[in-house]
Amino acid sequence: MQGARFWILQYVLAAASMFALLVVVDLIGGKQLGDGIWLSLIFALAASAIFIGARYLRSRKG
Repeated sequence: MQGARFWILQYVLAAASMFALLVVVDLIGGKQLGDGIWLSLIFALAASAIFIGARYLRSRKG
């Protein structure tokens, strides 16, 4: 099983990439940069927590 540092880095990588993708989608959709940035950040953090949590649980099961 991987250590805590691995899972923290995985979470940061997933959250950052998802945040960037959501901001780009908002910009392509015609929104201003400041309009949806907080919502994109919150969504990226929550979705990444669920994604990495599921991966962590699967890795514990083997």
